[in-house]
Amino acid sequence: NWSHMKKHPQLAKKFLLLYKLRINSSINTNTDLAKRLGVSKQFISKWTLGTETLSGDSIPIGQIDRVAKIFGIDASWFLLDLGSFETNIQDLAETQRIERISRPNRISLSLMPLTQAEIFGRDSDAALLDSIWEEKVVNVLEIVAFGGMGKSSFVNFWLSRMDRNNYRGAKKVYAWSFYWQGSSSDLKSSGDFFIEHALLWFGDENPSEGTPWAKATRLANLIRSSKTLLVLDGLEPLQYPPGPKAGQVENPAVSLLLKELATDNNGLCIITSRLSATDLNPYRDGRVQTLELGQLSTKAGIQMLQNMGIHGEDEDYRQAIREYEGHPFSLSLLGGYLAVAQQGEIRQYRQLQSLLDEQNQGTHGKNIMRAYLKWFEDSPQLSLFRLIGLFDRPVALEELKVIVSLKKIEGLTTELDELTPSQWSYAVGRLSDAKLISVDTRRNRCFIDCHPLVRDFIGDYLRTDFNSVWKQGHGLIFDFLLSSVPAEPANMTEMEPLFRAVIHGTRAGRYDESFQLYFERIKKKYVMLTEGCHHADQACIRSFFSKEWDQPVEELPEEAKFHLLTSVAANLMSLGNIDEAIQPSRRSMDWFIDHERWLEATGIAGPFVSMLIATGNLEDALSLIEEQNECVRNTNNPVISAMALNFKAYCFHLSGKSEEAGSYFEEVDKVVTQYDPGLPIMFPTVSSYYCKFLLDTGAHQQALERSLTTFGWRARKSWQVLVDTTSLLASDLMVLGLIFLRMGDLINAKIHLDKQLELLKSADEWLYLPTGLNSRALFYIQTKNFEAAAEDLEEALSISVRTGAKFGEWETYLNLSQLYFKQEDLRTSKSYLGKVKGVPGMAAYRFRDAEIDELERNLSAVQASDGPTEGVNKGDTQP
Repeated sequence: NWSHMKKHPQLAKKFLLLYKLRINSSINTNTDLAKRLGVSKQFISKWTLGTETLSGDSIPIGQIDRVAKIFGIDASWFLLDLGSFETNIQDLAETQRIERISRPNRISLSLMPLTQAEIFGRDSDAALLDSIWEEKVVNVLEIVAFGGMGKSSFVNFWLSRMDRNNYRGAKKVYAWSFYWQGSSSDLKSSGDFFIEHALLWFGDENPSEGTPWAKATRLANLIRSSKTLLVLDGLEPLQYPPGPKAGQVENPAVSLLLKELATDNNGLCIITSRLSATDLNPYRDGRVQTLELGQLSTKAGIQMLQNMGIHGEDEDYRQAIREYEGHPFSLSLLGGYLAVAQQGEIRQYRQLQSLLDEQNQGTHGKNIMRAYLKWFEDSPQLSLFRLIGLFDRPVALEELKVIVSLKKIEGLTTELDELTPSQWSYAVGRLSDAKLISVDTRRNRCFIDCHPLVRDFIGDYLRTDFNSVWKQGHGLIFDFLLSSVPAEPANMTEMEPLFRAVIHGTRAGRYDESFQLYFERIKKKYVMLTEGCHHADQACIRSFFSKEWDQPVEELPEEAKFHLLTSVAANLMSLGNIDEAIQPSRRSMDWFIDHERWLEATGIAGPFVSMLIATGNLEDALSLIEEQNECVRNTNNPVISAMALNFKAYCFHLSGKSEEAGSYFEEVDKVVTQYDPGLPIMFPTVSSYYCKFLLDTGAHQQALERSLTTFGWRARKSWQVLVDTTSLLASDLMVLGLIFLRMGDLINAKIHLDKQLELLKSADEWLYLPTGLNSRALFYIQTKNFEAAAEDLEEALSISVRTGAKFGEWETYLNLSQLYFKQEDLRTSKSYLGKVKGVPGMAAYRFRDAEIDELERNLSAVQASDGPTEGVNKGDTQP
């Protein structure tokens, strides 16, 4: 609706002032503004000039906030008279001028991949990136494209432009590349190293302390405490490949960081990847934007080839670019080959077969690289190319020379060992001219890198055709890395070469040495408990498996194999990959039973039962408990026997068999309430199951007394809590909070429910987080804080779906149904109730049947009366 009053006086002059002072450097005319708003230029003119029916000097109410955001000003400024508006805009322009001439406090770009300085055909993409930075609306920008489309090159080009303008107001600039390796590499652990390295760089006092979750939260706060330009290049090694979880970030800490920055960011986070990050889907309301890099136009492709010194007829250029589909990396390889081997003649491209060898996520120039192998045959360049391809990251030339001197290997180091400095320079230069490697000089050191697609090719080629060279080369790198690590590494950053050494050692076939290194210098030094870097540990362990998480390599001793399986299961649980943790848990438990190591077997069985319950396999959990009877008896430990019965009682409770469950729980309590068991305690007691059972069956006072007894044990440090964990404490706090909620003590309920959630998050307890979030949501539902309840339940549902926790998914749907019923949104409530019944495996969980039945009756009663009425008591259903 247009107003006939002049709401925004002298609007045309105000726009001209905004353009003149370049408040948004990418918006200089009404045409630019119209394009950004997605309207016609004439539409803008109506605002300022008016028509026969419309008065002008007024921005429509539906556009005013968007226009203000584009220029980074308050919408109310347009209401001011021209003089006041001009004063405000000139002040803003001066502030921007000062920001532009002031360089950032700190800049770190050395970890970006080495790429060519010039790019072609990306001017409009760069302009869009400029405007996103200026407008300060987008929190996270994804740059998505297939491999070889020039994502990293484009970002480096844009960063170079930003550098020439002092980064246009950024206070800090930090870049990290996760793509230290090709897509086939085993080294996918850089997420944990990134978090710790970034914490240190941004000024965290204790970057190695806390869980990955806690570290990521601290890092997010440090990043957004000032206007930061953050670049995360090559995220795909941390993402699931095409499939059910395609695009999801596997590392929970990195996933949390991205979501935190998407929610609130004072600067801009730029991500490059072959896959869009599905973790960011909830924020695609303007806070997250995606830029898809397309193929090069014919014009840009010709410019690129000509810039490389390629010459010939226009039609030959056009045909070559069409054949290679405007793929920048393939065209770069083609140009390099023609320049080195064919005197730069474009017509000679026909001598090569098509570059394009389709892969799932990109194209590889395998035919060109095979031609290079033939061209460089029996030359130092070939050996150098092979050696560089063995690395998972940029490498300094001086390090290559040291490695070459360690051992003579035909086809790898022998041809390089006697090279003079000028011959080294020539070999490096020839590979660089061929566009097979990138070279950069930093602080008087020469660093060499190659594109991940090149690295994938050279790795496959050596492993397949020259396996002995492949193994010996990785053995050299293994020995070199061991010699470069401090005797007592102080943190994950200093330990990182050890993780890489393990992987290179396994590629060399030196499994026993690699396992000893892993076990003695990594596992014992940096214990992977609740505050350990499970993702880094898991990436390291991966290299010991011939079939991921199922079959360790045959070359390892039996005990080493099952130590690895146990570690894998613990890591997968901590990382939230609950479904994947079941098989290695089963295999390692069976191995300990076969070797009559009863305590270790029962130690695995407890978390294993919890996983089965969480994944909706209640009957399997009961079967496992029965299978463990002999093992439990052989421990000759009444506490372990009691805890096995405790798990059985809880499973019976979940099954809806309250009478049997109560009988078992009473037996358990006779053991755990003894003054002194008279033997060493090696197993935790679990009180929360019994307390939750008492609460669910209406024995509120008894539940409170039993819960307080548990906390009394903690205060006295009684034997019952000598073995304790964060999750046990959090579970006890959670149940006590629910007891207070049920008894009407809202203050204590909130205190305890907040605390348990804080503990679960601090310890990365993905297995129990959905239950913790659901529990606090019940408090919010009862106190009618429906927005907060929905937020907790949405997070619980997201985690449950991500981790495969069917129990959490089922409870969340039920609580969502209750939430919407309370808000009288019957259609949504009924929809979620339908989802409750559709979760696979959850039909066996009967302990909330009465609640479900009552909710169904209430929904039917309200619908029968044709909508909510005063005669239906919607408060009767207890959440």
